[in-house]
Amino acid sequence: MHLLLSLLFAATASCASTCNTEPLSLPIRDVQVLPNVDKSLMRGISASIGSPEQNIVLLPWAELNNTWIYDDQPYCDKTVIWNDRICQIRRGGFYDEANSTSFTKASDIGDAGGSTNEVSFQGAESGIKKLVATGLAGTDNLTLEGAPTVDDLPIGIPRLKWDAGYTMLHPLGLGSNSTYLNALKEAGKVSSRVWSIFWGRMWVKTPIDGSLVLGGYDEEKVIGANYTAPLRYDDYTGTAGCWTGMKITISDIRVNFRDGSDESIFPSNTALPCCIVPQRQLLLEAPGAYVSRFEDVTGTNHTENSYGLHWSARLIDADKAFDGDITFHLNSGLQIRVPNDQYIVPFVDIERSGARVTKPKTKELLMNGVADQPATLGRYFLTAAYLMVNHDAGTFTLWQGNPTQRSKLVQVYDQKTADECGKDGTGIVQPTVSAGPDEETRESAVQSEASPSSSPSGAVIGGAVAGAVVLIAVLCLGAFFLLRRKRKTVAGQESSAPPEYVHYDKAEFPAWSPPQEMAGCKPMPAEAQGQFHFVYELDVTLDCPIKDLHTGQILQLKCTPLCEDGSGRGSGMGDDALQTVTSTTPNTSGMEARSSLPKFRGLLQVTHCHHKRQWLAGSS
Repeated sequence: MHLLLSLLFAATASCASTCNTEPLSLPIRDVQVLPNVDKSLMRGISASIGSPEQNIVLLPWAELNNTWIYDDQPYCDKTVIWNDRICQIRRGGFYDEANSTSFTKASDIGDAGGSTNEVSFQGAESGIKKLVATGLAGTDNLTLEGAPTVDDLPIGIPRLKWDAGYTMLHPLGLGSNSTYLNALKEAGKVSSRVWSIFWGRMWVKTPIDGSLVLGGYDEEKVIGANYTAPLRYDDYTGTAGCWTGMKITISDIRVNFRDGSDESIFPSNTALPCCIVPQRQLLLEAPGAYVSRFEDVTGTNHTENSYGLHWSARLIDADKAFDGDITFHLNSGLQIRVPNDQYIVPFVDIERSGARVTKPKTKELLMNGVADQPATLGRYFLTAAYLMVNHDAGTFTLWQGNPTQRSKLVQVYDQKTADECGKDGTGIVQPTVSAGPDEETRESAVQSEASPSSSPSGAVIGGAVAGAVVLIAVLCLGAFFLLRRKRKTVAGQESSAPPEYVHYDKAEFPAWSPPQEMAGCKPMPAEAQGQFHFVYELDVTLDCPIKDLHTGQILQLKCTPLCEDGSGRGSGMGDDALQTVTSTTPNTSGMEARSSLPKFRGLLQVTHCHHKRQWLAGSS
C-alpha cells in the first residue's frame, strides 16, 4: 500500500509539474561558428552536442521529424562554396561522433529511437526520402541554448547530398513526429508539442534576436487578430496542404510607396497558394510573373542572381533600390506588412577567410521567380509575421509580428492535457482538429480569426477549427433548403442573381476554465469570424447570361455553386476545359466572357464582400 501511494503521489506530482511547466525560449541569433575565425557568423540556434561538448548551430525545420547533424562529410556544393572553411561555417560547425564518449551508434535511425518516416511530399527537398535509408544513426546528448539537455537523443548523420545547399545549417526536426519535441514532452520539460517562431530583425542599426519558443508562444511578439488553420501534410499541387503542413492563400501583394500610395503586383482575379517554409532563405519564391511585376511596379532592375547566403536572391544596385514596404493580403483577411529593410537587404556572404561580409553597394531583393516549383514564404516572412505550430492540436496559427525585445511566454496545450491538468493548468487551450479525407476541402478553408483586444484575456485559440465540420454541415443544409425554395420563386424568369454565400460571423464553443486567450482576442469564447468557403452539393442551377466579347452573343448558362480555395479551378474538370470570366459589377449575374465560343464552359469569378467567389458554369 505504501508503494502504491508513493507511485500515485509521484504520478500526481509529475502531472502537476507538466501542467505548470514554463515554455522554453531558444534565441535565434548570430552565432560565431569557429572561435578562431572572427566574424564567422551564422544565424541560428546555438547548441552543443556530445561529451566533451562540441559547438554547432541548428536551424529549425518544419517538416523533418529527426534532427540531422553533419560530420566531416558535409556535402557542400563546391561550385559556389570555395573552400572547406566556408563549408564548415555555413554548415554551422562539424560534429565528430568518434570523439564523443556519449555517442552510441545504432544500425539505423529507427534502432536509435528516431522516426523512420520523413516527409517527402512534392515541394520538399528531393533528397529527404533517402535520408533514413542512407544515413548513419545513433544517440548523443544535445543541449540547445535556452533549453535543458536532452540525453541520448536519436540523431541522424547524412550520407548523401540531400538538400540544395543553401539552407546549410544542421536541421532541427520539428515535424509532426519530432523526436526532439517528443523527448522534451516525455521528460516533462514542456507541456505540449507546440513550437512558435519569430525570425527577428537583421541588417538594421539595432538588430533584434529571433526566438524559437517550445511549449507555447511569446505574447509580446504578436499583434491583433490571429488566423488558425489545420496542418495538412500533402503534395503542394492539387491538395489543400503542402510538405510543411502550412498552406495559405494570398489574395493580393501590394507594394507600399513612401508617399502612402499602394499598387498591387497581382493579376486581376487571381490568388496564390503558398507553403510556409521557415527554413527557406528568402521572403518569397513565386511564379516569375509576380516577381517581374514587382520589378516593373517599383522600377527595379536586377543585375544577376546571388550565390551568397541568400542564394537565388536578385542583386540590384544599392543606389537604385526601391525604398518602400510590401504587404501580403491573406485570403483569411490577415495582412502582413514586411518592412523594406527586411526584404531588400545588403548582399551578404562568407568570404574565403571565413568572415561574414556585406557589400553595401549591392543589395539583394529576397524574391525569386520559379517556374514549375511551388510558391513559398520563407524565413524573412517571419520578420513581420509570428507563427505557432501545435502538433497536439494539429493546427498552425499566424499573427502579425511585433518586433520587440520584450518577452512574455504563454503555455499552450490541447483539450486533453487541459482536462488532465484541471485547475492546476495555467495555460491556453487549443482544441484538437481531426478530419477525414473527405473533409479536406471544407476544413482547408476554415479559419478562426479572433478580433483585436487591448488586454489579452479569456478565449480558446482556434476553437472554431475544432467545430468547423459540424458548423459547415448545418449551414450547408440550411443553404440547401433556402436555395431550393428560391429556385421555385424565380422559375420562368429570364435570369437571376447568384445566391449569396452564407455568412456566419460568430460560432461559440465552450472554453476551458480558467479562461485565458491568445493576444489580440476578445475576452469571450472562441469565435469564427469572417466568411467561410463551403462545398455545396445542391441540385440547384441558376440562369447566368454571358456576353461573348467577340460576337456580342448572349449565352444562357446553368451555374452551380461550387467550393473553391482561391485557386480558380473547379473539381472534376480539366484545365483545358476552363476559362476565366470576370464580373462587371459585384452581386450581378451579368458577366462578360473572354471567349469566342458559342458553347462556353468556365469559371465565373463573382466578387462580393472581401472574397472572390467562384461559380462553375456549364453550357445550357
